[in-house]
Amino acid sequence: MIAPAPDLTLAAGPSALKHIRENGLSPNDISTIFGASGAAKWLAIAGLDHAVFSEFMPQRTKSTPVDLFGTSVGAFKLSASARTDPGAALLATAKAYVEQSYKSATSLDTIDEQTGLVLDKAFAPHKANAIEEILSNERYRLHIGTVRCHGGLNSANRARQGLALARAGLLAVGTQQHLRGLTERAVFSDPRSQLEFTARDGYGVRHDTLTPENFMLALRASGSIPIYMSPVRLPEDPAHIYHDGGMLDYHPVPGTFWPDTEGLILYPHFYDHFKMRWFDKFYPWRKAPQSQLDKVVMIAPSPDWVKALPDGKIPSRQDFPKYQKKETERFEKWNEVVARSHELGAQFIDACRSGKIAEHIVPL
Repeated sequence: MIAPAPDLTLAAGPSALKHIRENGLSPNDISTIFGASGAAKWLAIAGLDHAVFSEFMPQRTKSTPVDLFGTSVGAFKLSASARTDPGAALLATAKAYVEQSYKSATSLDTIDEQTGLVLDKAFAPHKANAIEEILSNERYRLHIGTVRCHGGLNSANRARQGLALARAGLLAVGTQQHLRGLTERAVFSDPRSQLEFTARDGYGVRHDTLTPENFMLALRASGSIPIYMSPVRLPEDPAHIYHDGGMLDYHPVPGTFWPDTEGLILYPHFYDHFKMRWFDKFYPWRKAPQSQLDKVVMIAPSPDWVKALPDGKIPSRQDFPKYQKKETERFEKWNEVVARSHELGAQFIDACRSGKIAEHIVPL
């Protein structure tokens, strides 16, 4: 028997906490699974996601589909999770992410190229078949979060984008409305979904339908960082640029726009807290309040587990320039992180099956 989740932080919002302490946690309790932005940080929980989607969720007996919502790499991994063989797709996505190569200085062209390679490998061998698997999967309904740009951000000119972001960054010191006039949410949803979104944080929600034609554009837009990556335009809305959904929903928070549902929201996460907007990560005190996480069940690595990783931290985009001249070393370290992340998955499965999750869950 595995020790009761020594490497996991298990935490929940008030309603979810009450339910788990009384009943434990079953896949039938889950109505939604969220995935956060965070680029290479996801590698620290790739094995946890693998266990969730290849061992935990397949035990669900309820016929109602589970909604998946993610931004940036969270959308990438949830797309893999909605494949016919989610375990294999998640392994392929993690491998593709690790193997990105930036031997020369990173640039808009190289970042675009490497991102394209990640998606090509993740959706291999046949992209059209992979998209069909996702949009016909009876277990899940995928939702991809992006932002639809306005004002200076709705410009292909990187200098104008930079000025708009610099102004937003200054405003972010004092307000969560720093991206007003520059962005609105654009959520691309499985055509079978019946969900309706209502913004409760001052930012509108444009709701679009995922199709085989726009799927890869929407997915690419969800992780397209302004200035650093090429703007994404969709044929159905050529007047607007679509960019990284993490600008508004860095670590997506249900209370900001997600409809209230009966079930719980499972949230595998690389941190033990949530930052609502991209700029919030620069301010340690700015975290999502418990009131917006009522039905969330967060599973995250413990601080001690993270300290024992190579370099004593989870991977990040900053590792690309750090190991630019020694990529083999980065590959080895990141592959070790991915391998160790499967320990987290095993401990989560054991905590649920044994019922010990009820003893170890704490308030968010």
